[in-house]
Amino acid sequence: MEKGRAYLLGVAHVFDVKGLIKQQILSIAPSAVCIELDRNRYYALTHPEEVEEAKKELPFIYRRLANIQDSLGDAYGVQAGEEMLAAAEAARMIGAPLLLVDDDVSLLFKRMMKEMGWREKLRFFGALFLPSRKKTSVEAEMKRYQEDEGAYIEELGRMFPTIKRLLIDERNLHMSERIGAAAERYGRVVAVLGDAHLEGIANLLREKGTEVELLHLKDLRERQSVVVSYSLKD
Repeated sequence: MEKGRAYLLGVAHVFDVKGLIKQQILSIAPSAVCIELDRNRYYALTHPEEVEEAKKELPFIYRRLANIQDSLGDAYGVQAGEEMLAAAEAARMIGAPLLLVDDDVSLLFKRMMKEMGWREKLRFFGALFLPSRKKTSVEAEMKRYQEDEGAYIEELGRMFPTIKRLLIDERNLHMSERIGAAAERYGRVVAVLGDAHLEGIANLLREKGTEVELLHLKDLRERQSVVVSYSLKD
């Protein structure tokens, strides 16, 4: 029995693909739009004047990661979360419900710090406090990921097993359940997700009978390059 269809769009918070995300959603015209946010993060994005105050309530590690993400976003001329807000705007334009399908990541970070062994914590803090995070290093990591996603995730699991288990595997399971339920209820849904979640969630959805189509971040960025190229010729 078919349980709806899900279109999964891959993003990364530091890359500006908000225009293409909106375009894709308007083109697909789904009956519902899912985004990789929980209630607290969505509220923070839609109430930016309260963000700095709200950050004080978050775990230190989460704040540190958010600051790194903001710095990388500045290098690309984009604010973290813009692609999710673009998806929300597209949902409003077509009159589709917006569904927040992620876990509360601040709680996951608290669990992560409790469940990590000391060796993993040392590796994690070493990576977290590198002296610089340049645009070129992000591009290099993204290229490694795109060349062999499976090997990249497997390596992550060896280096940071707790992080992979909680922030990727567990979230994939929970988000796939919510997206699958949405597809079964609404028939056709779009889900805007971090690119590293796409394959895992797609496999879980297919196992439950949901039809899935994927558009990875790499494909989105290539389409963006084509659009920019044509616009420059005009």
